[in-house]
Amino acid sequence: MNTVLRKLLACLFLLVSAPIALGQAWAPNKPVRLIIPQVAGGGADAIGRVIAQGISEQIGQTVVPDNRPGTNGGVGVEALMRSPSDGYNLLLVFTSVMALNPAVYTKINYDPLKDLMALGGICEVPLVVMASPSVPAQNVLELVAAEKAKPQSIFGASSGNGSFSHLLLEMMNAKTGTRFTHVPFKGEAPAVQNLMANQDVMIYIGTPALAIANQNSGKLKLLGVTTQQRMPQLPEVKSLHEQGFTDFNESFWYGVVAANGTPQPILDAYNKVMADVAKSTSVQANLGRMGCAPLPMSANEFSVRIRSDHAKYAALAKSVGMKID
Repeated sequence: MNTVLRKLLACLFLLVSAPIALGQAWAPNKPVRLIIPQVAGGGADAIGRVIAQGISEQIGQTVVPDNRPGTNGGVGVEALMRSPSDGYNLLLVFTSVMALNPAVYTKINYDPLKDLMALGGICEVPLVVMASPSVPAQNVLELVAAEKAKPQSIFGASSGNGSFSHLLLEMMNAKTGTRFTHVPFKGEAPAVQNLMANQDVMIYIGTPALAIANQNSGKLKLLGVTTQQRMPQLPEVKSLHEQGFTDFNESFWYGVVAANGTPQPILDAYNKVMADVAKSTSVQANLGRMGCAPLPMSANEFSVRIRSDHAKYAALAKSVGMKID
């Protein structure tokens, strides 16, 4: 009887305590990995490391950046999907990973809206038209004129086939009648390093972190920014809108996701964490030095933005004939 009674009391204790346990917010008790699906040294890497530090400050655990470049973020997505969905593996995402890759790749091994769980948006950046010193132009108007005067004399770098920088290059060709010869690199850092080495007559349209860091080095020409307004961090660089290209207004956003299958209490906990990171004065100040503007989005708002931008860039990619096998 005593044994039966003890079992009944144990069951009763579990029933009573279960709601309390389920009601407690999940919190990590060991280091968390943030996969950064770009090469070290590029704009996405720098932004990802600031976000990693912001998450660390919120959760009280070390957040370890893990660079997994390749296939415009696809390699990083694969690394996340192969990892346990336990809250200890997160992925930095950006426009290419979530909205552009599904639009331009004929074969893609993930669905961003089914395989990845949005946790929140953090920031966005304009893109900067950069050029090697040998490019015979001081702004985008002169760049277009120079290329048209001598077609295919200027190369157009990208961070990879199907990347956002590739799409913007094709958009410029389509909208201005230029014929920049596309040269894909394995990430943003190698592309900008090539420009700075002045090995080729080449442009690159990419995130502003490296442009800001090297704006006074004499190794880069900054010809324009892709939004309607100038950037506070690059006040002398005119927007494409100012230069007469009024239908250019493109920016690049960043956020964080977890893998599908992550338990809801963990997702809920990270939703709050990402909201706090996006509102953090220190995080946004550090991101601002790299050209970022705050773009706080809840998990739901982030998902809506992903769907909207996927439709937008699918239409753009189709209009410029950009499809990657």
